[in-house]
Amino acid sequence: MISRRALSGLLMTLVGPAAVRGNDALGLSHCDGACANVDLPSLGYDTFCRSFFDIATAGKLRPDATGAEIRPEMRSLFRQRRLYRPSSDEIQVLWKRTEDGFSVTKVEFNLECGIPVRGCLGIPAGDIKGLILLAHGMASTPERCFVDADPDYMNAIGKRLCEDGYVVWSPYIVQIGNQESQNNIAAMLASHGVSAHNVSCASIEAGEFVCRKLVGASALNVGVYGVSWGALLVVHLEAATGRMRPTVASGYMRDETKFLMSPIISKNLGMELASYVHFSNSRTKYMGGQLADLVSPCPLFFELGSHDLANSIAYGRDETFMEMRSVYASSDHAHLIGMTVFEGKHEVSGKNARLWLQQRLASPTYQVTARLKNAIAL
Repeated sequence: MISRRALSGLLMTLVGPAAVRGNDALGLSHCDGACANVDLPSLGYDTFCRSFFDIATAGKLRPDATGAEIRPEMRSLFRQRRLYRPSSDEIQVLWKRTEDGFSVTKVEFNLECGIPVRGCLGIPAGDIKGLILLAHGMASTPERCFVDADPDYMNAIGKRLCEDGYVVWSPYIVQIGNQESQNNIAAMLASHGVSAHNVSCASIEAGEFVCRKLVGASALNVGVYGVSWGALLVVHLEAATGRMRPTVASGYMRDETKFLMSPIISKNLGMELASYVHFSNSRTKYMGGQLADLVSPCPLFFELGSHDLANSIAYGRDETFMEMRSVYASSDHAHLIGMTVFEGKHEVSGKNARLWLQQRLASPTYQVTARLKNAIAL
């Protein structure tokens, strides 16, 4: 266990007081259910995303990838044999804020492909139980994950995980609040040999690097929590790297063929869907038996709101889960996959998922299922 006092000393020792720009507030205001519209300009993420085009114009994008090796079956999604890794040990602390029971530090660093990463690291005030890699959905931001005064569909899950005793890393998943922006950024990066999917997954994976730099811990048990678009990313990350970390996927479980034939699509013919543009060569690997075959026996827990229209029974929620569970059962791992449906919309619950993570991360079997734990030195 690591004490709060030790954390404070380590932070100043590792990054230096000159790197801290101030004890800024999280900068969040009332979002009225449309948080991305408020957060992105006020937090500077729209400018941050547009800077990628300046980086490309300056000739600073590179297809280098020397991080965790990616399974051959998943390489069409990542355009590389490996994940991108942080380009150096340098990490810039943008600000730090102390909350009641935990602190939040916002940092920035570069990946070796030339793309910068911004994200928030939440650190509990007491002893640390482990590290959670948290991927937010498309219409949210890392900061919003740590605030419950005016929550969005993330429902302050980062704050709650910190209160459970976990360090929480939440990187900004690149987009400016809509799928068209994600497509345009992905297309521009692809023209330079850089995969947006790889960038997103590498940003999530880099949580162990950030934790080691700011907390001084490198041997923590690691769990993964993804929401909406982030749920897709974290399951793909675990399938690609085989890390076998306990993984919660919130708000993503459906039959993609049924979804493509649904009124959600037919009534919005002018809306581009990033999912199918980005992964047109591997769209069948989203969910279902083929992906389960790659992920198993990674402990997986799915949570869905009963009123989540895009992930409903009508669009194959239950059938798709049973298909995945049958793959796990065929290798005697049915106990490692589960799903809960709570009363709610397309949002985070966390009630059962947090307990599931606590049990998995504290269990001696973690050392068995997470067989590559800490094997990759960032």
